Amino acid sequence: MRRAGLATVGLAVLAWACSGDPAALPDPTIVSVEPATLPVNTRDEDVTVRFDARYSVAVDYGAQKVDARMGAGRVWVDEVEATVSSFDPAGVAVVTVPRGLGAGSHAVRLRLEDGREAVADDALTLRPAGQEVIDPPPAEDGGVLILTDAGPISSDFDGGVDTTDGGQPVDAGPGPDEPMREGDVTGFSFDAIEGTRVSRTPFVITVRALGPRAGHFQGSVELSASRGTVTPSKIGPCEVGVCNAYVVMDAPAGNVRLTALNSFGATGESNTFRLEPAR
Repeated sequence: MRRAGLATVGLAVLAWACSGDPAALPDPTIVSVEPATLPVNTRDEDVTVRFDARYSVAVDYGAQKVDARMGAGRVWVDEVEATVSSFDPAGVAVVTVPRGLGAGSHAVRLRLEDGREAVADDALTLRPAGQEVIDPPPAEDGGVLILTDAGPISSDFDGGVDTTDGGQPVDAGPGPDEPMREGDVTGFSFDAIEGTRVSRTPFVITVRALGPRAGHFQGSVELSASRGTVTPSKIGPCEVGVCNAYVVMDAPAGNVRLTALNSFGATGESNTFRLEPAR
């Protein structure tokens, strides 16, 4: 199964309350569906639904315990339920697009375990097989051609010699199939890792190549952490210079950041974010 791509995880917020009644919480919202356009009836194609949601918690002050009620969720495309391969209550669901949907725009519906729902109309477009781009609109009709007499032809007219030099052809540079060389990728950037992450709990990161051929980068990237360990230690292959992956960190509570490194020594660091121990 090929993953079409992920993106930055939406931020979920815990609504602190003594009661876990979901009716007191706002409905979730769908932030994006990526990719938003796919060929119709593509086999086992995955899309990522990013969303924002608030969750209730139950607080037992006597026992000094907090029970966060987050749970799982389900996703539909129009009225057809999609298979959820990964659901992170912090704001990302990876689902397989149902087969049999026709070409055109389709709504995406998300339902949390507590029954709250979000709907994004026209969030996913399925295009006919083989159609890569939208055809340009037809050219406007210039009207009726009226023939006119341009006058007599002068046989002794000299048009002269064309001395204009069109210049030398310009080299467009290496194509995407050319092997990557040192200097083609000069570094890496991380999409912001927002909020607090929990040790030994997976979350999504997005690493982007930088440099003159960043869009051609399809290799792997080694990961390391400023404290503790990060698994996996290598992610990839990347697609058009973007690497998306679930990672798990194992480190004591505190601030931490990630570093990316490729085989040519190009590096990049994430922002510093908070890591809390697993409960």
